[in-house]
Amino acid sequence: MGYLHAKTGMIREGRLTPPQFAVTIAAKDARLIVEAGERHGVRLDVAAASAERLARAAALGHGEEDMAAAYYASFDGKPNR
Repeated sequence: MGYLHAKTGMIREGRLTPPQFAVTIAAKDARLIVEAGERHGVRLDVAAASAERLARAAALGHGEEDMAAAYYASFDGKPNR
């Protein structure tokens, strides 16, 4: 739970930069994992969903923020706080 609390605190306090692990890098890594699975006939549904979520967060302008910013991919507009 320590990791979850740390990331939640970053989101709530708006401390997403500098990133510990940027959304764009996490999205790339998740995509590469999914592609590797596909090459070997393995469906990685959760990894694929994570890759899509991270890509959506990057498209929303959060690419250079910490991967906790994937939270913002949960909303069509601004999140309710």
